[in-house]
Amino acid sequence: MPVSQSPSEFRPAPPPSPLRLVFVTTVLMVWLGVALWLFWPMSSPRTSRRLTEHLGQPGWERRDRICAECHPGEFAAHRGSGHSRTLALAKDVKVAHWLDGRGVEDPENEGVRWDFAFRDGHLDVDRKSAGQRERRPIEFAFGSGHNAVTFLNLTDADTEQDRPESVEFRLTYFAHDQVVDITPGQRLASNPTHPTTFGRAFNADETCKCFECHTSRTSKEGPGMLDIASLLPNISCERCHGPAGAHVEAARRGDSDLSLPFGDDRETAEEQMRLCGQCHRLPEFIPAEQIQPDKPVLRRFQPVGLMQSKCYTRSDGNLRCTTCHDPHMRTSRDRRAYEATCRKCHQTASQTTCPTARADGCLDCHMPRRPAGERLLFTDHWIRPPSG
Repeated sequence: MPVSQSPSEFRPAPPPSPLRLVFVTTVLMVWLGVALWLFWPMSSPRTSRRLTEHLGQPGWERRDRICAECHPGEFAAHRGSGHSRTLALAKDVKVAHWLDGRGVEDPENEGVRWDFAFRDGHLDVDRKSAGQRERRPIEFAFGSGHNAVTFLNLTDADTEQDRPESVEFRLTYFAHDQVVDITPGQRLASNPTHPTTFGRAFNADETCKCFECHTSRTSKEGPGMLDIASLLPNISCERCHGPAGAHVEAARRGDSDLSLPFGDDRETAEEQMRLCGQCHRLPEFIPAEQIQPDKPVLRRFQPVGLMQSKCYTRSDGNLRCTTCHDPHMRTSRDRRAYEATCRKCHQTASQTTCPTARADGCLDCHMPRRPAGERLLFTDHWIRPPSG
């Protein structure tokens, strides 16, 4: 039985005094401000919603699947390559689950700790310092994970023109050591400009350049613009071969002319080098005084080193990226195959044959894997004698 109550117990309470209302309202506003500061994402809800709706759906893959109708081998190989995983939502990469529950002390800022958590289908990071905590979601993952994965968030500084700014997260996952460490270029000594609490700030131009090298298209409006709704992530068929609509229509009609803007080795070695170098870098992108064989960062920029090599300059246009690499596939680790390619030239009368090791060991001496800075190891494409 319910306990009986007298009518007096249902009388409304007297209204609060104006002073009390002001006090309560002030307290609520302060707490709301603290909550927004701690938990509001670095990008606007508009960007996050468009991002999730677009990149979270497989529709962008249909363009490459059309190519698979006639090129199933290349399509299957490409699916396992680094080119097919250059950009993703952070929540969708394997590293996100590896990071879940992990924490790391900031290597340079004493007393700063970063803790990662996978919550409600999203990757978050907490920055803890002096008893204070700031939480941010992580939106984009750049890189296939074969070497590293770097994270970036849009800040939507100019949403009307689709030219947002961004913040590159301070820490990167490095696959070689399976650790989280400072993102290349963000060491305090080498990053005096554009710092933020969570990483390096990029303006609209810098942000677009990041996306242009990790996507097949940033916007229907062309380079320099970023439109999530029309963005085509990853390096797909059309990024290297050019627009293929006419090619597909001709193939389905049974026409004999199936030419594409680029491909089938019709281009010269320099033309191919410049296509790959749009993202892998070209000599003109590097200050002249930095193009030295002892500069570790150049090992990340393969075309720059290769174009300095005598093997390239004296090859009469025969040495190109595809001499050694199939761009549809993940980079091969077959050293014997690479060395067989070397011997095609260096065991002929017109080329000098190595006096030290005529049959094998070419790469160990002339193209070794060297540190490229910030826990990265890359094959040095500046082909030269061991003392060079």
